[in-house]
Amino acid sequence: MARKNGRSRGLLLTWWVVGPLVAIWAGNLLFSAMNETSADLGALEATGKHFLENLGAGDGDGVCATMTRTARSELAATQRKNTCPQAVKALIAPLSEAERDELAGSYEARFFARSGSTGHIKVDDNPLQISELLLSGNDGKWLVTEWR
Repeated sequence: MARKNGRSRGLLLTWWVVGPLVAIWAGNLLFSAMNETSADLGALEATGKHFLENLGAGDGDGVCATMTRTARSELAATQRKNTCPQAVKALIAPLSEAERDELAGSYEARFFARSGSTGHIKVDDNPLQISELLLSGNDGKWLVTEWR
């Protein structure tokens, strides 16, 4: 009987030592994953805000720097301009200063799609009627692929 009791005590002592170590290890893994997601969300948010702020300011170079090559080409073609910065200027030319300010401050929220490489920025009401930015992420860098 003493022998069985000794094993139980040894097992209990092992769990008293191993249990907290496992909990600490699991907590570190969870914390690390949350930090990576938080950093990705921060980069996604920063790109969306820069895009809208630069668009409102009429900074064509700044806007185009936050877009994919395909998105820049599509914008230029839609506005019938040779370059993306020229297209940005044409896009916002009809807007008043107040409308540009509204556009620059129209960021609302950000979120990921399930794949993790696609991000979305929800946009408040604005004079260009942009409701959402779609972004593509690669190595922590996010670029606008299109807007709706």
